[in-house]
Amino acid sequence: MNVPGHRSRGFTLIELMVVVGLVVLLISLVGPSVRRMIDVQRVNSTNAQLVTDLQFARAEAAARNANVRLTFRSDATRSCYTLYTYTSNAAGRCDCLASPACTAAGSVEIRTVTIPRDTRVAVLPDSTLPIEFAFEPITGALYKIPTDYSSPPLRQYVINTGIDTERMLRTTVGLAGRVTVCAPAGSKMSAAPCP
Repeated sequence: MNVPGHRSRGFTLIELMVVVGLVVLLISLVGPSVRRMIDVQRVNSTNAQLVTDLQFARAEAAARNANVRLTFRSDATRSCYTLYTYTSNAAGRCDCLASPACTAAGSVEIRTVTIPRDTRVAVLPDSTLPIEFAFEPITGALYKIPTDYSSPPLRQYVINTGIDTERMLRTTVGLAGRVTVCAPAGSKMSAAPCP
């Protein structure tokens, strides 16, 4: 019952539609920037894990008094890498795409890291480099895995972590085994620009 002089309190259908329209508009404006922020954080965290694993592999080479290899692989569903030790008579390399990653006699898996493609982040070595390298135990230096073919020695090993050219970090393992991170040309990541 309406009391004269007393106004009913509530929202009309038009007022509710205006509010819903404004909420939809805000979500459509904010959504893409939130997605970009999530992508940047994924690249940063994946690269931080890579740097930690590289430093760990170098330390493990000294602790185990053995070369520690890192092998990088990728397929349509993931990119991955495996840290492992091997004896001089090991029959082959470990493959992080396989399960288990290390099946060759004389190889011992330390850690395998898999990055699913649905995260949109990939961790891959520079395309001009072999898919693996090692840290040697005495100095922790970069060590190229001997192969059946002759090729120049490694001066550095470059690994790219990213989604696209704007969201890319480059991790470099120098000849002495030290790890540095930079943002390649065109990248908008917050890291020092690559030389």
